[in-house]
Formats: sequence, C-alpha cells, structure tokens
Amino acid sequence: RPPLDDFMAWRDERVFDEIKWYGWFIDYYMEGGLLRDMFTNKITTPLHWNMLMMPTVYTVYELRYDLVVGDDTVVEPTYDPNCALVSHGCEPVKVISAERLVTLDRGPAVGLEIADVLDGKEGMTVISPEARECIWRELIVNKKGLKTFIDRPNTEQEYTFTRGHLEKMVLELDRLIDKYSSVPFVTKETAQALVDLLTEHRALLIEDLAAGRFRRMNKRSASMAPERFQGLE
Repeated sequence: RPPLDDFMAWRDERVFDEIKWYGWFIDYYMEGGLLRDMFTNKITTPLHWNMLMMPTVYTVYELRYDLVVGDDTVVEPTYDPNCALVSHGCEPVKVISAERLVTLDRGPAVGLEIADVLDGKEGMTVISPEARECIWRELIVNKKGLKTFIDRPNTEQEYTFTRGHLEKMVLELDRLIDKYSSVPFVTKETAQALVDLLTEHRALLIEDLAAGRFRRMNKRSASMAPERFQGLE
C-alpha cells in the first residue's frame, strides 16, 4: 500500500473514473471484446477506442463520445481484433472470486473450479484431483505460499472512500447487475456467477453506507479534484 496521504490524494482525484473503468472492464470481457466507451457505456468506433487506449495522450475532454463519435451517430458493433488471437476469444469461460478463494468455507470449492477449468488445457499441468484441496489448505490456511491481500496489516481499515464514492459504486453495480440479469446473459452460467458476486459486493457497500464507514474528501485533494467531480464527494 502507498502512504495514506498519497492514497487519499489519488482516491479523491481518480476513483470516480476508476468506478466507470471497473464496469467497462467487466463489459469488455463479458461481451467478448465489444468496443465501448468507458464513460458512457455506448458502443464506439475503432478510432475512438484506439484513443481511449492512450489515456496519457488525450485529455478526458478530447475523449468525449459526443466530440469524437457523435451522440446521434449509428455505430456498427466492432470487436477488439486482439480477441481473435485468444483461444475461444475474450469471453470468460469461468467467473471466480479471489475473495472467496481465500475463505475457509468457500475457498476449497473455488480452488477446485479453477483446477477443473485448467485441467487438460494445452500447456497446463494441473496437480491430480486428490491433491488439490491439500494444496489449497497449504497455501491459504498454512500460509506456505506468497503473501496475498489477506496478509495486509489491520491499518487497511484507514484506506476508506467517501460517501459519494460508495454511492457511485452502488450505482455502477446496479447497472451491471441489471444488465447481466437480463437477456441475452440471463441463461449464461458465467453471467449469473458474476451477478452473484456483484450482488454480494453491493450488499457490503450498502452496509458501509448504513454504518457511516466513509470519510469526506480532505481539503487538499478536494481542491485538486477534476471539476466534473465537484459536488460528488
């Protein structure tokens, strides 16, 4: 983790955008690499997509959908050509939770799911089924593997978000849950696994909001936050 002050400055200047990117990232893979604008969720053009892939070259204003594509433009759906280089494309074959992987009650089952997906794949050597739960126990319970996020100190509690951040997270999760609970995703196992995870995360955010586990932007970083975020803290 970075120093707390650095985290707070980054949080107040970047997290609203990061929330949109979180949803955009999920959409990208769940839709097999369909090109979308990360700020509006609209299907976009290859030109606009290539600009979005260079965030240090263009400003947010220069990347605006209405400016580059046009709000009234009818856009033909296009997919990332890089997905053609991936076996079976960019759409996931399994959706799992790293958070569940490290829990005592659900972790072993998640570990077995990962092994089942990888078993038999070209270039993959997976340990025999009878040893898989043992490996999970040695890594997660007996701590014989590398350190993970669960090994961070309790000071993690200080790295909190503002009420506005949490509310924006809930709205983005609502969008994703609604989308992947509907046609054509409602019959897909991966989509329903995703909805289950997102619903769980949403409940945790609601708990944080109800319990007041958030803080305001500090004056230094609030004054530096982009104008489009003013009033959202």
